[in-house]
Amino acid sequence: MRRFAPGATIFDTETDASRILFISSGWVVSSRTMSNGTRIVTDFSLHGDVLSSASALMSQESVQAISPVTCYEFAGQLSGQGSEGASQLPFIMTVEMMKRHARMVERLASIGRRDAFGRTGHLLLELAVRAGNASRPELDGFECPLKQAEIGDALGLSTVHVNRVLKDMRVAGLLSFRNGIVEFLNRRKLMEIVDFEPSYLSVPDASIGHADR
Repeated sequence: MRRFAPGATIFDTETDASRILFISSGWVVSSRTMSNGTRIVTDFSLHGDVLSSASALMSQESVQAISPVTCYEFAGQLSGQGSEGASQLPFIMTVEMMKRHARMVERLASIGRRDAFGRTGHLLLELAVRAGNASRPELDGFECPLKQAEIGDALGLSTVHVNRVLKDMRVAGLLSFRNGIVEFLNRRKLMEIVDFEPSYLSVPDASIGHADR
């Protein structure tokens, strides 16, 4: 079990030890800083996701905790040798790579074909699916520790632009983002407007079944 405080670095480009972590709770951000100082958020990781120091090193990413994060560290290596738990690591990492690839492809498509409203709405709908049910049963939404700057860095938008889009969504009766809570005022209509189809967030059963044989 490993715990990280908000703002703590989990992996960075200087990490040399090979480590694989399963997120039990909390939010994590992966980002890359360009030579001109611009920060690009490449992904957000939540409970159930897997973090790999080797992947972060190859991508030259910095991986940091956004909220308090609890992780389990896998024992063993990716060679498939050793304990039964270690022998499952290649499959676990393959599934994780499939999931992350699907998210990044959708993010690229979103940036390329959607305006700021569409990008922001699509990302928040994706995060809602991945975050799962809120702690408040009456809430159609989720607890979100992200700052507007982090959302902007993930979508290629300025903080001012993100703020304007969120205001437009609230005025339109679609979504409210206040005090760390995203509440959908009309989730179905927002999904239609931004063309959100959540099927890319789940691994096909056929792929898992094939890997088990």
